[in-house]
Amino acid sequence: MKKNDNVLTEEFLAELYNAAINNNYVCSSVCQYMEDSFLPDREYQTLHSALKKFWKTYETAPKMTVIKQELSASKAVMSLIEEIQETAQGADPDIIIEQFESFLKATKFKKVYKEIGKKFDDGYRMEAIRQFYSEADALNKFTLKRDDLVDVGKTFDDRLISNKERQENIDSSGRVVNRFYIDQLDEMNKGRNLRTQLTVCLAMSGVGKSHYARWVGYNAAYISGLNVLHIQLEGSSNEVLDAYSAALAGVTTFEYERGEISKEAMDATMKAIRECAGTLRVKAYPKFGNKISTMDIKIECDDYKKKYGFFPDVIVVDSLDLLNDASGRNWGAKETRFQRIAVAEDLKDLAGYTDSWVFATYQATIENRDWVNDEKNVLDGYNLSEAKGLQRPCTHLITLNQSASEEKEEVLRMHVAKARLFKKSHNRTFKICTNYDKEMFYDRGRSLNLPHE
Repeated sequence: MKKNDNVLTEEFLAELYNAAINNNYVCSSVCQYMEDSFLPDREYQTLHSALKKFWKTYETAPKMTVIKQELSASKAVMSLIEEIQETAQGADPDIIIEQFESFLKATKFKKVYKEIGKKFDDGYRMEAIRQFYSEADALNKFTLKRDDLVDVGKTFDDRLISNKERQENIDSSGRVVNRFYIDQLDEMNKGRNLRTQLTVCLAMSGVGKSHYARWVGYNAAYISGLNVLHIQLEGSSNEVLDAYSAALAGVTTFEYERGEISKEAMDATMKAIRECAGTLRVKAYPKFGNKISTMDIKIECDDYKKKYGFFPDVIVVDSLDLLNDASGRNWGAKETRFQRIAVAEDLKDLAGYTDSWVFATYQATIENRDWVNDEKNVLDGYNLSEAKGLQRPCTHLITLNQSASEEKEEVLRMHVAKARLFKKSHNRTFKICTNYDKEMFYDRGRSLNLPHE
């Protein structure tokens, strides 16, 4: 191996890789910018390769116990890891990043200086000068430091222009994400953009949270012309696909499963599908002991973009409480609350990463049937079982409430337990009618005829 002119000392390498194994930001920087030629031997290269592979898969630092297990087959690398643990003194990650940045700049400068000098000596003087200014500007701007402080005044114009262009692009494409597909909620929202937002629908088992999830997916794709990715974590793929297909044809799921659709309904459905600009794709994860995490969903979104050239506009997740967070941590029975909060935070980050609206469901457990049947009561953030803080990352927390008598009438009460931008003056609780036989979460005709309370 060709020896590099710039040397990373053994002590600094130990600090750098100790931090990379334990700190997400250092791990990200090392995996992106470290090259094999900068490392002193094959053992470090093997460690670096394992670190990169883990980061690419999970986008989190592996921690020492995990990386040890990953490389346990190599005595030489295990010896190196033990040496790193003995040598490293836990230096401040920000200082480590700063020194790694200085090394990278010095390495790049020497390489560029040599290239430009040769070009100048070969008679390409103007080209060499232009390259010098270009490379100097790039080196000056390059940094590994996190830009935590942004000047509001100095960035006002640029951000305004960027926001305007972004909105114009969305408007011109027709891919506006601003509807809940329930009249009262849409009135409260006032057309606000739902991209980058996380909405959670909370309901007891059997009330209709999965029906609402599919209602959002169906309408977003086939009414608004958006691209929807539905992530199903309970039930089978066929169950979800049949329910969506029945909604398309305007028949019951039972009729669709039996193939009992008239030719007229079939022709009308196929015509509507051909004319629709949106798409609805389902990814189902059978449980069978599998632990599905938010990282699996992120990978699915990345694969979606690779295949279709864009992220989905709407991501439906049914159900949030069946997910693990992306940390890879084995949460204990008493830590369920923190796990659920971590999952919600991951989904909010996913909404920002994909510039999509994430709509997720969550199951509430109320054992007191008298409380449920009292129609003055509604679920709110306090009913998020084992996860009282889960509502913090949510933009909206919408609950579905239904007494025994309301169930017979196919009516339920929707309650807006949290909505950051809705006016406080709005009536936060209202009734809607359902028609689950025809896969209609919101029977608009019947709902508009309900008496106003």
